[in-house]
Amino acid sequence: MAHEPELASLKSIAGKIVKKQVVKKIKSVKDKSEQKILYEYSIKIALELMYADLKDRVDEMYENGKDVFVLVTKVQLLGNKVRFFNATFYKKDFLKIIRMFKNIEKELKKC
Repeated sequence: MAHEPELASLKSIAGKIVKKQVVKKIKSVKDKSEQKILYEYSIKIALELMYADLKDRVDEMYENGKDVFVLVTKVQLLGNKVRFFNATFYKKDFLKIIRMFKNIEKELKKC
């Protein structure tokens, strides 16, 4: 049996990474199943944008001759975790992803 994410969990996740105007518009939708779909989509898009930005910054550092092997590896792992999360929407996986984003950001600042 497949896991269905709960609306409250999706709201909580979206509140952390989706723009507030988007969340506000989603909340105004009356149909709860439609709200779920909109939350899932907006969370996916927000994570993909965050991931693409991070990947671009690491790629830019590589092009500038910096040793970013460890960062590239972590970014690839992060991409896999994001894809897995987009299929399940487990909150514990989301929290791991956010920690990974923060960890990679710290390492980027060190380079």
